Amino acid sequence: MTRRPAARGVAEPIDTSTRPVPPPDATAPIFVDHSGRRARVLRRVAYSLVLIALALLALLWLSQASVLGAEVP
Repeated sequence: MTRRPAARGVAEPIDTSTRPVPPPDATAPIFVDHSGRRARVLRRVAYSLVLIALALLALLWLSQASVLGAEVP
């Protein structure tokens, strides 16, 4: 038996052989790092960025001190 397309303005019958999938639990964790490796890597990256920022600030301070004629210790 061949299915004919529905006529214009007439809805096709609902397929009751499927059921809707329930939505996922919004409170469940998406990613859990039990090893702690991700935290260590992020901590090292953060420390590196802070050290770079401190070095740049020190260079800025030294350049400003030399322009003003102050003696750099």
